[in-house]
Amino acid sequence: MITPLPRPRYERKFVATGFSLAETLALIWQHPALFRRAYPARQVNNLYLDSPGMRDYLDHVHGTAFRLKTRIRWYGREHGHIPSPVLERKLKSGHVGGKESYPLPGITLDGAVPIETLDAAIEGAVLPQLLRASLRHRQPVLLNRYERHYFLSADGRFRLTVDTDLLFLGVRPSTGCVTALPVGDKSPVIELKYGPEHAPAAAPIANALPFRMVRFSKYVLGIERWLALQN
Repeated sequence: MITPLPRPRYERKFVATGFSLAETLALIWQHPALFRRAYPARQVNNLYLDSPGMRDYLDHVHGTAFRLKTRIRWYGREHGHIPSPVLERKLKSGHVGGKESYPLPGITLDGAVPIETLDAAIEGAVLPQLLRASLRHRQPVLLNRYERHYFLSADGRFRLTVDTDLLFLGVRPSTGCVTALPVGDKSPVIELKYGPEHAPAAAPIANALPFRMVRFSKYVLGIERWLALQN
């Protein structure tokens, strides 16, 4: 039995190939949905956890109907003391996704991923027992960071984010040591997000974005570059 998705929503992704960040933002300002900034731009950091056999990665690559990603997210600097990290589990069933979030005790990153400190933070968090059991079979495999810009349509039904300056770091689960990975295409990535109740009105919003809609996962992209570097 599949658990109902928490806060279900659609996410449509686009890549602004050939556009700078300034050009991308200028086009969003001109969108007929009258998108305006919802929050100041900020750096987003994610530490992804996966099983030793990379089950979550493989589920995404194979397009498994129900799949998930587990990560620890924080904002601001990627190193030093992180006072308010959040454990997030992103679930997806077909084209609809949802997210669960749980606060963690503060951790410190000093250029590597301190495995024992990370384990202690997870053990010290208030988590559902099934999730806690699942985490015992997951390990850190990838870090990424990017700058995110936030927008909301004038009617409040559609959210849009623009991500730029994407960086990947592969993590060796046995030691926590990190390795910088090739960045590749630096085009801004746009995500259009909305609840299932607004799906009937989404097509004109998406069609008015002059960018290419793609199937895109930062996690999958980062892992593929990490695997290629190791082979």
